[in-house]
Amino acid sequence: MGSANRVLVVDDEPAIRALISKIVQRAGLAVDAACDGAQAMEMLRANAYNVLVIDLMMPNVNGYDLIDFVRDSTRPRPAIIVITAGDTSLIRRLDPTMVHSVLRKPFDIDVLGDLISAAAQSMDEQRATSDSNVLDFRKNVC
Repeated sequence: MGSANRVLVVDDEPAIRALISKIVQRAGLAVDAACDGAQAMEMLRANAYNVLVIDLMMPNVNGYDLIDFVRDSTRPRPAIIVITAGDTSLIRRLDPTMVHSVLRKPFDIDVLGDLISAAAQSMDEQRATSDSNVLDFRKNVC
């Protein structure tokens, strides 16, 4: 996976945030963590991430608003994995064009690790494909 592979973990529960960060590190990826959506927005303005792991229900800025922020951003979109203890009605409110995966709490750490790795690999492949589709017009100058 590329050197730009960074994961941002966003959860207001310190123990969950630490656990998910360890899972990301175990997958061999760099990780940053935010305690809520507001802090995550600041981090997204300053850094590029291939994957976001987001809790839906957080103070200040919730997961839905953070997903909207990512949608409206001009930066490349990361893969988004949502983790929630909420019921099915909360999950139905998610935009399927923005969310890579949804995992319910309590979650299996191996499953989450696999989802994070798959999302990071998918983003690497997607970016490599888009980079190879860019034409270099300097080569075609007469």
